[in-house]
Amino acid sequence: MGRLRTMIQGLRNWHKCGCFCLGPLTFHTEAVGKLVTLSQNARRASRDVSSPRDGLVFSNRPVVKREKVCLRVERCMMAWHGAIRVGFTNVPPESVKLSSLDSPELTDRPGITAVAVPAETCFPGSKIKFWIESDGLLTIRAANGLKHRAPSVNLDLNRPVWAMIDIYGQTATVLLKGSKKKDQILGVRKSSCPVPYIPPSPSERGYVDKTNKPLECGENMSHSHLRYPENRPNTELYIEQSAVYV
Repeated sequence: MGRLRTMIQGLRNWHKCGCFCLGPLTFHTEAVGKLVTLSQNARRASRDVSSPRDGLVFSNRPVVKREKVCLRVERCMMAWHGAIRVGFTNVPPESVKLSSLDSPELTDRPGITAVAVPAETCFPGSKIKFWIESDGLLTIRAANGLKHRAPSVNLDLNRPVWAMIDIYGQTATVLLKGSKKKDQILGVRKSSCPVPYIPPSPSERGYVDKTNKPLECGENMSHSHLRYPENRPNTELYIEQSAVYV
């Protein structure tokens, strides 16, 4: 991880933050699930497909209310059930036990809230945004345009909050694209620091089998069963409070 930290520092030197910059946003290099490998300056996270678990990662810094974190799913394996889970935590990432979010010992702790993203919306190339609204609701916008909301009942929004992602189930690789926030007073948009983009290798995108071998049918496997809302770009689906703890 030492070389990775050096590369990230180089990017910080390359870009000078201005008044519309939220600061660098990468994955935390000191708090990574045991089956996760970070690449592309800690912006791409890949889980070993031998297991659907142990894919927990965090943001490198706390995020703020209405800062929309954007991910892109790059690689999937259909052998496992479920998909990526996202949320937020008050607990400093270095002190979190890196188990899967379905573990009671993690999600039952104060200061952690997480929600599963519907598996049918998690396919290679799909984008997922998630954030905390001003009223404290954890909000997800999935690839089909639907908003999924759940109360952030376990969070203290007066304390630092880190983004938390569990690369779980059929989701095997994600890219952290950055974050954006609209200033409600000035009406301007702020964003995280821009970084150079490196396309994923063939083994890091599309669908793979349990040996990580790319499947020829690729992304076309996913779109036939994805339902998009017709003329309802702001459709919202409220998740029951009992579903917050996945």
